[in-house]
Amino acid sequence: MFSYFRTMTSSDLSWVLSVEQQSYDYPWSEQGFEKALDDGLAYLLCDLDHRPLGYACFLTVLDEAHLLNFCVAPKYARQGIGYAAMLALIEYFKSADYHIMLLEVRESNSAVNLYKKLGFEENGIRPNYYKTLVYQEGELVQGREDAILMSLNLMDQE
Repeated sequence: MFSYFRTMTSSDLSWVLSVEQQSYDYPWSEQGFEKALDDGLAYLLCDLDHRPLGYACFLTVLDEAHLLNFCVAPKYARQGIGYAAMLALIEYFKSADYHIMLLEVRESNSAVNLYKKLGFEENGIRPNYYKTLVYQEGELVQGREDAILMSLNLMDQE
């Protein structure tokens, strides 16, 4: 079960990249994670035994925290880890005087329900934003999927 998050380091990248590739048809590249490390806003989600369970990458602009990538390793999925970790991250950014948390998520991603449960509101749609794989006439082909834009006002959180 999730216990804490810590800053991600370059020594975590092998595990993170492995989870990313297991989790997504279009995973982030190693360079994407290296950029997140350079920005200093990449976190590893851990349990009491210091085992990594997932990760989160953010970009901050003024008083906004943009969630760029959030993933719980498949073998730990659907155990409440994502919810507990997001609560901790929300509290962290709130205590650091950020006013809003923003994200975009594939419309088909089950995390939409997690974000709504946490109080995120839908603010709009980016049509055909994400690449996706779909079956068309029995063949797997590349398609496009909408992104849902969501926000959470951190100032309203108790």
